[in-house]
Order: sequence, then C-alpha cells, then structure tokens
Amino acid sequence: MKKNQKLTRDDIWEMFAEASRQSEKIKQEMEKSNEEANQKLDKLAKLVGGIAHSNGEMAEEYFYSAFNADKTFANEKFDTIERNLAFKRGDIKAEFDLVLFNGKSAALIEIKYNAKPENIKVENLISRVGIFKILYPEYTHYNIYLGVAAMSFKSGLESELHQAGIATIRQIGKKMVVFDKNVKVF
Repeated sequence: MKKNQKLTRDDIWEMFAEASRQSEKIKQEMEKSNEEANQKLDKLAKLVGGIAHSNGEMAEEYFYSAFNADKTFANEKFDTIERNLAFKRGDIKAEFDLVLFNGKSAALIEIKYNAKPENIKVENLISRVGIFKILYPEYTHYNIYLGVAAMSFKSGLESELHQAGIATIRQIGKKMVVFDKNVKVF
C-alpha cells in the first residue's frame, strides 16, 4: 500500500480478517506447545516420583536389615521386628514402618530417606503412640519408644527430636548409628 493511498472499508476488513487468522494460528501453536510441555512435565514428574519412591524403599530396606541383624534399641534387646505394620480398627488406621517387640517394650521407628520438618513433626510422632495402643491394645502396658531413621536429616531436626525424647537413627559410612541417649518411654 502506498503512503498517500487511503484505506477502504474492504481493506480494513481484509486486514482484520488476516490478523484474526494469524491470531488463531498462534493460539493453536501455543496450545500444541503447552500440551507437549505438559506431557513432558508429566513424564518428568513420574520419573522424579519414581526416584523418590525408590529412595524411600532403599532407606526402608537398609534400616530393616540393620535392625534385623542387631535388634537393639534404647538399651534393650528386641526379639522380633515387623515391617510396614498396617492395621485398621473402625475409622482409625495406621501404618508403622518398623516396629521392634520384646516382652515388655515396643519401638516405633519412622523411616525417611531425607528427614525434614515438612515430613517429620514431633507432635505427629508422639500422637502415633496413642494410635498404636488403640490398634494394638495388647501393648497398652508396654514401654513404647519412638525413633526416626533417615539417610539424612535437615539441620536442627535431630536436636528437636532428641529434646522430645525421640531417638534418631542414621547411616554413617556402612554402619547404622542409633542416637538414643535421651530416648524416653511414651
């Protein structure tokens, strides 16, 4: 179009129609790109979720094997160890990662690959003692100990657990090390 040439109504409508076609084309391309990005994000989320799940399973296997070999906790020797002990009674249900038993005590061990305040709360751990006693009334008069086993702990969490009387268990080198000096009976 030349500089001094006036636009006609038809010219304006044609420009508007072309802009609309271009806008629709861009919109379709963006939707396709978004769909492809969402598919890739879904695949990535599944991959990361799978890795996290595998890490959790690896931590559970490591601590189960280590406790099964020794069965010592809170200066007591335990006879049996149960893994992923799940029970439901009415509306109350729970799963305990590891439970050690002897004739007078039980130790409830929560296992995490990486223990951090987002996945370990002292008040939640302590409340699990009451749940355990409801689900397993035969252990109501037992000494109940609590512990958190993890491959790593977020800074400050271990001391918070120790102050609450909850033991921590971690892997140091090839050994499992139990910090149960301040563990208390719940």
